[in-house]
Amino acid sequence: MYPTMSWAEHSGVLRKSWPIILILGLLIGAAAYLFTVYQPVEYKSSISFAVNRINKEQTADYQFDGYYAIQASDLFSQTVVSWFFTPSVLLEIYDTAGIDPQIDTLERFTNRFKTKKFSSQNIVATFTERDRDTAEAISESIIETVQERGAALNQTADQQALFEIVGSTPVIVEETPNLWLNTIVGLIVGLWLGLALVYGVRYFRSAGDDAHRG
Repeated sequence: MYPTMSWAEHSGVLRKSWPIILILGLLIGAAAYLFTVYQPVEYKSSISFAVNRINKEQTADYQFDGYYAIQASDLFSQTVVSWFFTPSVLLEIYDTAGIDPQIDTLERFTNRFKTKKFSSQNIVATFTERDRDTAEAISESIIETVQERGAALNQTADQQALFEIVGSTPVIVEETPNLWLNTIVGLIVGLWLGLALVYGVRYFRSAGDDAHRG
């Protein structure tokens, strides 16, 4: 910041200002510690769905059935993914679970679930809740709702389904904030801010002195 300053001048600035730098570092480190301590534990749930082709007709004359089956499966999977961005479907999930959705805005409501299609036959949905019981209830409701909607969606004229959706056992993981990592990061950020503050004040003082002398 000061190319004209010698090492001795830098040492002098740090020697005089180290209490300010240290205090600011400790304050921000303590704030990060307290924020992490009182930050609630969250439970992240992951559910995978397999989209399986069923009731496939066996015929020697139709050689491209496998290709078209994959294409149809891909479109069907995309429809399933779209349900997690549809407010009415999400409301059905919460109603089935018997949980108040607590909707603030539609944007936040539809962003609660993250869904990714890894292949035409593999879909994974994840979401986060504040307690395990709620996460379990919503997970079971998601599986029930998706499987029922999937069964109703792909019925043919002769009542034969082309696909079935099978939900896996939900994986629920407790996510606890990293107390010491957050505290150390806060301490380092505080020290850097203190250093920047000290040199910033010195810069403006030097600029003011130069202006008066000029």
